Amino acid sequence: MISYITTAIPYVNARPHLGHALELVQTDVLARHRRLRRHQVRLLTGTDDNALKNVSAARLAGLEVQDFVRVTGDAFLALADDLGISYDDVIRTGSDIRHRPGVDRLWDRVRDDLYLRCYTGLYCPGWEQFLTVGELVDGRCPEHDVRPETVSEQNWFFALSRYQQPLVEAISSGRVVIQPEHRKAEVLSFLRGGLEDFSVSRPASRTGGWGIPVPGDPSQTVYVWWDALANYVTALDYGTDQAAYGQWWTAADERIHVIGKGVARFHAVYWLGTLLAAGEPLPTRIIVHEYLQASGRKISKSAPTADVGTPAAFLSRYGQDAVRWWLTSDVNRVGDTDFTESRLRQRYTEDLATRSAIWPTGWSH
Repeated sequence: MISYITTAIPYVNARPHLGHALELVQTDVLARHRRLRRHQVRLLTGTDDNALKNVSAARLAGLEVQDFVRVTGDAFLALADDLGISYDDVIRTGSDIRHRPGVDRLWDRVRDDLYLRCYTGLYCPGWEQFLTVGELVDGRCPEHDVRPETVSEQNWFFALSRYQQPLVEAISSGRVVIQPEHRKAEVLSFLRGGLEDFSVSRPASRTGGWGIPVPGDPSQTVYVWWDALANYVTALDYGTDQAAYGQWWTAADERIHVIGKGVARFHAVYWLGTLLAAGEPLPTRIIVHEYLQASGRKISKSAPTADVGTPAAFLSRYGQDAVRWWLTSDVNRVGDTDFTESRLRQRYTEDLATRSAIWPTGWSH
């Protein structure tokens, strides 16, 4: 069995929080389980460097963008190392030489589904995404609690609407498994409600030249989400040497994405639609995890760890095993989980410290 397993790649506009640790550990558990079953496994993680919000954060920090994303990206990879994540590969979309050729090739493969369009819409900087009025709550983005900006621009659009029925069939048939089941139901409901074409570029004037130029149109930059989703194949030398892509994507028995619920639509709709248009195999499984909260509010980079504590602090205080165990044993599979240090301490004391004390010296556990 060949298993290709990936995390999502986070924006590096700020340092990682405990939610990033959750996804890393859950993905690592899948990879280790399959290695124990003697699968050939490739575990990919990385960083999303080409976001406009990274550009904005770099300006606020008074740093060049490439320096800023390198420093903050290092923090995400350090977290993976501190957690003992057994990754086989890392991709950093702003600097990895594999990435741009792969994005260029994918763009060329879907060229028949691309067209230029002038557009005015409600843009959420947090998502780097246009939202519809129906998606807002009291006029605000429900995820970031901010009012979107009204933006008018000419962009390249991808004809996603052509792929509504093939996407419904792929998911409803189980060709692509989405877990848990209620996330599958949400995606199918969204698909059956009708799909609109979506923007896959931004004017280079907005991005300050940061990111990947649209092939043949340097006035536009490839939209960060389209750029970022491509990482799953660009890390396999999709744009240069097809050998790794053939082994780990085309020929793999499992192609598994582990993602947070906030990006489910990007992966289960936009990414799948792109792959269908490109004539490439689809992922076999998309596993969606819920959020970690503190006092009922999602832990995030914009409202993060001041009241919670950093992953590094908990790793220092309780150790790698305790943090990993809490993230695998005490986090809800369905519904968000409220994190407190007392919950971590209790799980550590009851499940690890007590057992360690009663095991004879020299036992391996």
